[in-house]
Amino acid sequence: AMREGAFDFLVNPLELGELREVLRRVLEDRQTREGHGPAARAKAEAYHLDQLVGREPRMIEIYKVVGQLAASRVSVLIRGETGTGKGMVARAIHYNSAAADQPFIAVNCTALPETLLESELFGHVKGAFTGAVADRRGRFALAGRGTIFLDEVGDTSPEFQSKLLRVLEDHEFHPVGAERAERTEARVIAATHRDLEQRVERGEFREDLYYRLRVVEIRLPPLRERVQDIPLLAGHFVRKAAQELGKPEPTVPDDVVHALLQHQWPGNVRELENCITRAVVLATGNVLRPELLELDVRADAAAQGFATLEEMEAEHLRRALAATGGNKTRAAELLGVSKPRLYRMLQKYGMA
Repeated sequence: AMREGAFDFLVNPLELGELREVLRRVLEDRQTREGHGPAARAKAEAYHLDQLVGREPRMIEIYKVVGQLAASRVSVLIRGETGTGKGMVARAIHYNSAAADQPFIAVNCTALPETLLESELFGHVKGAFTGAVADRRGRFALAGRGTIFLDEVGDTSPEFQSKLLRVLEDHEFHPVGAERAERTEARVIAATHRDLEQRVERGEFREDLYYRLRVVEIRLPPLRERVQDIPLLAGHFVRKAAQELGKPEPTVPDDVVHALLQHQWPGNVRELENCITRAVVLATGNVLRPELLELDVRADAAAQGFATLEEMEAEHLRRALAATGGNKTRAAELLGVSKPRLYRMLQKYGMA
């Protein structure tokens, strides 16, 4: 089986610990291979500076900085709300750099318990803890001269921050349970949606690590502050979704663009991409329809200071009742409706 291309083999009776270890090595091998071959070249093309979408002035400046950062190996701190594209910017920096053929390894610092996060990044030796049935290389070892992207680094503990600081200062780390340190040449790009200055003041984030991470800082604006980019992004996501689904690219009519521009996008670019992808999946013709977007029109109206017609009608009804002291006959006359119509309105708005 190994000669035919199998990654590894297991013998009966299966031991759960051995199975876990083999699966981990498979994932490690796959992650390492991402930095090489056709897949890496495709990613490099996808994240080329020419492919970055946006004409909003701040985004244009950010893309210029991305190009400058690609020529260096300094640490970068990317800040912005959830869904603003922090991971996209990190990948653009990596895939436009001289290390584009090296692995890009993303680790979400909130996805694992602190103890497992340390093992994930630094590795461990056999017997370091319960379940450590074999030595395991961590992400820093697997990255080579590539990039480690630490997402949501602002949520890590001070204990973990101390270990990360050593990596940035000394370019070395200790696998869990190991006596000797290992060297790393990986570049670190970190991201957070937290207010790190505030966390530093409260003693929740190390000040020295903060300055080590933010040799260069990039702040991504929320999508609601770059409205002019929404049509461009929508068109980009339509093309991307159609290509991935193997469907003809549908056109985006003006009423769909209008609906997209009215939405507040609390989930930012990620929400927009999911919205467009869903619409392309559900589209049966060659034109997108507004109802496929499934946007919350009421929430958008409220966010912009508008009330819906139903909300205005209910408020008008309450004011009429207050003005007439609750006399429904006089309220109906004041509103210019029949008493039966008034009673239906009261029932509709729970005022009966």
